[in-house]
Amino acid sequence: MREYIAVLVGGGIGAAARYGTIQLAQAIGTLPFPAGTFCVNALGSLVIGVLFSIFESPHVPGGLRLFLISGFLGGYTTFSSYALETIRLFLTGQVKQALLNILVHNLAGMVLVVLGIWLGKTLSSLVSGLIP
Repeated sequence: MREYIAVLVGGGIGAAARYGTIQLAQAIGTLPFPAGTFCVNALGSLVIGVLFSIFESPHVPGGLRLFLISGFLGGYTTFSSYALETIRLFLTGQVKQALLNILVHNLAGMVLVVLGIWLGKTLSSLVSGLIP
C-alpha cells in the first residue's frame, strides 16, 4: 500500500510541476512549436537520466525510486520513460529494437491521436443529434 501512496503523491506533485513548467515556458516567449511540452519532456529526460544513474546504488530506498520515477516523473512526463527505455535498448546493443521502439511510439501515437479526434467528433455529433 505504501508503494501506491508514494506513486500517488509523487504523481500529483509531478502533474502540478508539469502545469507550472508549461505556464512558465509560455510566459517566457514563443517558439514555432509547443515550447512548454518540449521543456517538460527535455527536463524530464534529463532528470530521469540523473535519477537512473543514482538509483543504480542498492542503498537508495525503493520507495524513493517509486516516488520520484514512477510518481513524480510519471505525472510530469512519460516521455522521459520512453527516452530512457530507448537509450537502454541502444546501450545493450539492441539497435533494431530501439529503432522499432521510436517508430512504433511516434507513428502509433500520431495515428491514435487522429483516430481519437475522429472518434470524439463522431461521438459528439451522435450525442448532439440526440438532444433536441
